[in-house]
Amino acid sequence: MTLMVSVSGVRGIVGPELNPQVIGRWVESLSEILPPGPVVVGRDSRPSGEALAAVAAGCFAAAGRPVFDVGLVPTPTVQLAVELWHAAGGVILSASHNPAPWNALKFVDAGGSFLAPERFALLRSAYDRNDRAALPASSYGRIEARRREALDLHLERVVAMVDAARIRQANLRVVIECGHGAGGALLPDLGRALGIQLDVRHEDTTGQLLDDPEPSTSSLSALAQTGAGAHFAIMVDPDADRCGLAIPGTEVIGEEWTLPLVTAHRLRSGGEGPVVTNLSTSSRMELAAASHGSEVLRSPVGEAHVVAEMRRVGALIGGEGNGGVIDPRAHLGRDSAVAFALLSEAEAAPGGLRELAASFANRAMIKEKIAMSDNGFGPIAEKLSQALGAADDQRDGLWWRRPTGFVHVRASNTEPIVRAVVESASETEARELIAQVRAAIG
Repeated sequence: MTLMVSVSGVRGIVGPELNPQVIGRWVESLSEILPPGPVVVGRDSRPSGEALAAVAAGCFAAAGRPVFDVGLVPTPTVQLAVELWHAAGGVILSASHNPAPWNALKFVDAGGSFLAPERFALLRSAYDRNDRAALPASSYGRIEARRREALDLHLERVVAMVDAARIRQANLRVVIECGHGAGGALLPDLGRALGIQLDVRHEDTTGQLLDDPEPSTSSLSALAQTGAGAHFAIMVDPDADRCGLAIPGTEVIGEEWTLPLVTAHRLRSGGEGPVVTNLSTSSRMELAAASHGSEVLRSPVGEAHVVAEMRRVGALIGGEGNGGVIDPRAHLGRDSAVAFALLSEAEAAPGGLRELAASFANRAMIKEKIAMSDNGFGPIAEKLSQALGAADDQRDGLWWRRPTGFVHVRASNTEPIVRAVVESASETEARELIAQVRAAIG
């Protein structure tokens, strides 16, 4: 296997694929395309992250950049630090949901968002040229540790975004599964700042990831069963940019519920403007928007694509169905702290999350991973087009609109697989759709 290189970053197995030499070349290339100024380097809790982040910081310094090293923090903390400190950009060492042997480089542009596709193309070109001259020692930048400051700024920004007084008065009880990831560095402190009674699981940031580190339906179901008496439970992924939700005693379980519910809450609270999400996100988004006179615009999968569309249309809120919520009032990046705060605010409002969830029509979604041969996605796309007809959208794989949902099949940006997502009004209809996809691919 070789490095996976896409707008989502550069991912690989540490050692044979992702090592100091590879990291150095990518960091030097990023420094070449960024505007002048300092950079921010951070990481999640993976054991390899400490050494690899030190390599990244050192390479930035050797390229003449002052470096703010924020250490082990959530991915959105790095993004917000870039924005608030007016840095030129930054790098995050985090492979998010990939298995423990993996790590990755995520590239942050000036302003705090991930590199847009056209900016990533410039980075790739600089990497391929590899023609940079080494600087003398007198030109090296300094490395400054600023972890606590970055976390405090993040917490303050999120608390200021919501009605903290109402949340404190609601006496909420919430279960948080941090999974030994970077979320443990921020989410418990945020909950305490909002006056929430917390049951925190695996808060220590050891990086010994859970068997299933994603906020999947199965993990959230188990969390809901052990969190009886809580108003709701959340689980964040290892780098804490995604937040899955479970409401004990209900069928509201899964990462696909987070964004539609906080979107409905923002619109119900008087927010105005379009909503942006990706092609794989639940059509509950359209239901939430339509009931408040808003519209949903869909982008290719990937935070960079969603953010670019949000900027273009001036979106009220956006994100992805994997539990990634983006509220421009905080910053333009997926953020589990933002999701947690908005869910808490929605629960503290009249009717709470249960009443809000009950307003949605039934939707059933099935997600599958399908092995992809060395021939790539092309042959699969041909078979699907023959079986299902011309796709309604081909910006990111193939996407077909259905009366109560959709079919979306695409090559993954983060794993060497094909992802198939189908949604319909019932489990039976969704199973029929995924069966059609499987039969077409063969």
